[in-house]
Amino acid sequence: MKIPQGIFNRVYDHYQASDWCLITLDRKNTVKNFNRNAETAFALSHQQNNIRDVIPLLAAESLDEEFMLPFFNHNEKVFDVHFLIEGDYKHLIMVPIDMLHKQVQSRQQIAHEQEIEKLRLEGLFVALEGAHEELKKANSAKSFYISALSHEIGNPITAIKGYNQLLMEGAIEQEAATKVFQNNIEKIQQIITQTLDYDQQYNTQYSRQLAPAQVIDQLFNDFSIQASNKGLKLINQVDPEVIIKTNQTKWSQIFTNLISNAIKYTEKGSITVKSQLEDGLLHIDTIDTGCGMSPAFQSKLFTAWSREKKSQSAGNGIGLVISKMLAEQIGGDLILHSSNQHGSRFRFSVTYHQALNAQRILLVDDDADCLSLFDFYLTEAGHEVTTAHSIQSIEQKLAEKDFDVVLTDLNLTDGSVDQIHQKLKSQVARVVIMTANPTKQKRHELETLGFDQVLNKPLTQEQIVNSVA
Repeated sequence: MKIPQGIFNRVYDHYQASDWCLITLDRKNTVKNFNRNAETAFALSHQQNNIRDVIPLLAAESLDEEFMLPFFNHNEKVFDVHFLIEGDYKHLIMVPIDMLHKQVQSRQQIAHEQEIEKLRLEGLFVALEGAHEELKKANSAKSFYISALSHEIGNPITAIKGYNQLLMEGAIEQEAATKVFQNNIEKIQQIITQTLDYDQQYNTQYSRQLAPAQVIDQLFNDFSIQASNKGLKLINQVDPEVIIKTNQTKWSQIFTNLISNAIKYTEKGSITVKSQLEDGLLHIDTIDTGCGMSPAFQSKLFTAWSREKKSQSAGNGIGLVISKMLAEQIGGDLILHSSNQHGSRFRFSVTYHQALNAQRILLVDDDADCLSLFDFYLTEAGHEVTTAHSIQSIEQKLAEKDFDVVLTDLNLTDGSVDQIHQKLKSQVARVVIMTANPTKQKRHELETLGFDQVLNKPLTQEQIVNSVA
């Protein structure tokens, strides 16, 4: 069965290539045919009828209307997925792409990519609008994060590509480039993890302790190539003494979009991020010396697809909308403070409570090396740490001293810690469990018993320190 010419043209005109995986379904979503590329990539056979069993990605889609999904990963390959309907048949077309090394070859190709992106984001924003109210009520942020994923990973990928180019040209040391790669890969992982958390219907948005000045320093480092190419200065005036508890991933996403926009619409001068404490609020302003916005445009600034044509830079007008929604999710607000021909100032405001560092911690693990390492992490962060290695020693330490937090491995040499959960919860305000790859059911059981957090081993220094903040 050949693909209809009209559908062939729709995809071919964008990609200028025909090396696709093609799966054809009937109206009942039964697999009717597939080409050799699809057979190889997805191990298809004619005995398989349910397409959702073959490609779990489609489990969230109705398959009753056309859609496009970007950047679907499968066996170390990346595909753009097009689901198209014509007559009595549905065609699933997966086009292999290379996200990190694909180069734009012509203005025509750029135009095609931008048009496809806008069409994708138009569908995305329909989901964003519907999810906004639900996100403010409870746990239905799944649509938001799945939809915004392609937009939010754009800046980390840009940083990786830019520093990779510098590394290939010998313009930067390998150690410096590797650090940037690692930081931005972690950002992408955090965004994807956040999306998966919502997909599994539990939310691990634990408040984490961070210094805003350090976040801005890291983002300025990521954007240094773009700023340098335009001769712009990046100035961090955030008070380094300010420490807050917040969702670090969302915080970083907000300022990634603000700094990216500031660079995009500033041709000379600087971008400054500065902080101010006022009446129990922490204000952090992003200030540029760019072209500013007209009064008429300012009134519709936080509306999707709004963009004033004062810059040659491409944009879809969705970054600020996403940032404002993220700000509201963490209890803050984002506004345009001022804008004129000399530049713009965006203000992010959030209630400020000084984070307290010093905690009395009972740290428990029957692995001596892990116990020593985690003790070092927590002591270095300024905490008072007492160690134990068994249930018996936990009970002994609790009898001798009061603790603010117990951070313990689940399975110890003389039993499982959940056996003494009542004693722990009656004597300590916060109990955090460490365990290797807990199942969803086990995580639910531990949370039902009253444990405050479940950490997946292996753990980083940041995860250990943030768990007791």
